[in-house]
Amino acid sequence: MNHVLTRLDLADSLLCSIPSRSRIAGSPKLPSIRTFRIRVDRTMPFEFVANLMSPFCGLWEADVCFDYSDYDSALSGIGGEAQADVYIIWLDWRIYARSMSAQEAAQWLNERIAKLRMVTDKPIWINNWPESLEDADRVLSFRASDRGWFRKLNSFLLGAVENNTGCVLIDLAQLAHEGTESFYDYRNEEISNYPFSNQATTIVSRHLGVQLLPASLVPRLKAIALDLDDTLYHGVLGEEGAEGVTLTEGHHRLQRLLLQLKQSGIMLTLCSRNEEEDVKALFDARTDFPLRWDDFAAVRANWQTKAENLNRLSQILNIDPSAFLFVDDNPAELVKMAAELPEVRLLRAKRNGEETMLGLCHFPGLYQLHRDDIAVSRTTDIQANQAREKIRQTASDYHSYLDSLNMVITIYENEASHVKRLYDLSHKTNQFNLALRRMTENEANDVMDASKYVTITVGLSDILSDSGIIGTFVCRLDGEQAHLIETLFSCRALGRDIETVAFAWILGKLMDRGVQRIHIEMSQGPRNAPALDWIKRFVEGSPEQLPLRDLYARVKAACGNHPARVEVNR
Repeated sequence: MNHVLTRLDLADSLLCSIPSRSRIAGSPKLPSIRTFRIRVDRTMPFEFVANLMSPFCGLWEADVCFDYSDYDSALSGIGGEAQADVYIIWLDWRIYARSMSAQEAAQWLNERIAKLRMVTDKPIWINNWPESLEDADRVLSFRASDRGWFRKLNSFLLGAVENNTGCVLIDLAQLAHEGTESFYDYRNEEISNYPFSNQATTIVSRHLGVQLLPASLVPRLKAIALDLDDTLYHGVLGEEGAEGVTLTEGHHRLQRLLLQLKQSGIMLTLCSRNEEEDVKALFDARTDFPLRWDDFAAVRANWQTKAENLNRLSQILNIDPSAFLFVDDNPAELVKMAAELPEVRLLRAKRNGEETMLGLCHFPGLYQLHRDDIAVSRTTDIQANQAREKIRQTASDYHSYLDSLNMVITIYENEASHVKRLYDLSHKTNQFNLALRRMTENEANDVMDASKYVTITVGLSDILSDSGIIGTFVCRLDGEQAHLIETLFSCRALGRDIETVAFAWILGKLMDRGVQRIHIEMSQGPRNAPALDWIKRFVEGSPEQLPLRDLYARVKAACGNHPARVEVNR
């Protein structure tokens, strides 16, 4: 119990407001599962940021170590010799303003990125620059000061990041608006050639430690399970009624943030000790709530334990409980959840709502690097799954159930426009992920080369919803042998044997390409048993050097007379 409360207290102090350096320094050391190595090529000190990162990373059981370049404005030794998980280009852009136009500076950076890309496909982070640091800029227009140069630079840098796969912007220009103090400290500048204030340094360190680093290296959380009373509003529904609970300004901001998270692909659920009919009546009555009843992918409002309800929510959403964040104002409920489902992430809600909103803004695993093209359909698809389950229960048999859905499976071959979706599937998929490869953006881009790979992405639709791209197989070609290096299917699509139909299709495609044998990459992880159990239906013993024709015959037989219509988008 004590370690749970310690973690909750630490999350409160580090995420729900801007902590002081002393608060960070006094943070208890949390256990870490993995240490990530970060290489920093720089023209100004980074140690002030790095020294604060460990407590933030500890909130998601990670730690960091750093490898630094010398101070070199040419970045001649960029990348160093040791391999890293992330590479940071950390520049005082004022140096380059003296000798280059903004466009020339961005072009020079593109050349450094290209050089670094020759030795790594890992994420590269690049900082931009706050437009205004000096007090004197308050009395000078952007034409009369250097602000115009930095404004142009930041625009060019945004283009550089967008045009270089696997690059991420450390957006100092945006972070400069977060704090209440000046982002700049001339005393630090004079002493150490480091221009940023203590508060600015904390903001940057937190951004890297709980937002950029987990977003770049680990799967994003998939769902939030929300309490109601004193969490989404102030008051108790069972005592005060739908009209009696209060939507404070903080709770309004919290609900708006949750709505944005839903639109970004996070599924919202309710996990509450209330009567479900009362909860539905609440959302029907309170038109001032930004959140509506239909925004929740699933609801468990009853008098069972919240752990039992969250377990049921995980079954409805077909995801592991470890992909959930549970938000509740009652510490006892959070402690009970940790005891029964220790893999669930926890956040303590605050009475005013605003601190809860800030905690969610910075909670590890919620930050999103790229727009999710199918985010809008995810909640609708989960709601449709519940309708499918009702159809299944009334169908005479499994085949009749599948036939009644009128499914269409669409196969795309080496579709370059699906690179980001492939990358997302590789990082988000846990249960049906055979190799646990976690591809980089560069790898996802490379496997669309039809001369070296057969990569298919799989779309699915039926009478209830269009699920979008829900799966992929990636095969690397090597003469008469193929290596199946990636097998991924979204949990939303499981239970209808779509993966088997698509597997048969790609095996047939490989035979058409003259492939005789196949090697299937697989790795055992904590949550991918569904994928491993599936492949064992067709593969006995070693997955290496399998005769392709025999494997195809077994998979094709397993498809039987599956009623889905398969269409190939060429």
